Amino acid sequence: MTTSSTQRLITAVERGKVHRVDALLRQGASPSVASADGETPLYLAAVSGHTDLVRLLLEAGAPPDAESRGEPGSSGLPLCAAACWDHVEVVRELLTHGADPDRREDDGTAYSPLMWAASCGHHRTARLLLEADADPHARHRDRTPLMAAAERGSIAVVRALLCHGADPRLTDTWGRTAGDLAREQCGKDLESELRERARAARNSRCEVRRSPRSEGTELIELTVSSPGGRGAAHWQGETGHALIAALLQDALRG
Repeated sequence: MTTSSTQRLITAVERGKVHRVDALLRQGASPSVASADGETPLYLAAVSGHTDLVRLLLEAGAPPDAESRGEPGSSGLPLCAAACWDHVEVVRELLTHGADPDRREDDGTAYSPLMWAASCGHHRTARLLLEADADPHARHRDRTPLMAAAERGSIAVVRALLCHGADPRLTDTWGRTAGDLAREQCGKDLESELRERARAARNSRCEVRRSPRSEGTELIELTVSSPGGRGAAHWQGETGHALIAALLQDALRG
């Protein structure tokens, strides 16, 4: 298949053109050949959350665990991309077609899908990965998914991990458990913490959004737009630290 055919398929995937992608695949376009920039069709479909395209590409033979080597934002594993952005149905489709729930990005050196879900507070995706036997203890450096979820304040993710056997006694390099990390955040003003983390320039625009969670906690999102409105960066966290600390303390007693 020619380079032009590959690029036509990539372009159709980027534009979300399901019928066009289907037609190109039927004409013999490869579902697995990356573009000249290293982008795979499956990764681009997964990161955009386009379940129909993901299904088409997988059924046409795209390998579910092939890593995209494109520019930032278009590189990585399809399952990690879907987990990071909480595209639950894409995660389900990839797992159904054999994606490895424990495979890490950057040739095995970076986040696993479960670590992405835990770090981002995506409890539905985390549950789905755990039900597919993702390892709840798989560390990135010295941190477990439980530690990441506890520090973020995501009680729903913490509960999912505990239900699937995550050990609250494990410690990081400094001897801290997930409960310790949650307690360190108790009583802090999360919005101020996010603003400090963002270190926004004086003339940047900061927008804060608060969304209630079913557990009585809040999701706090900070969006920082650069001067002139060109580009934006996002930070977020949840206010479940006190509940998590108590839950993990109970788990240790049990």
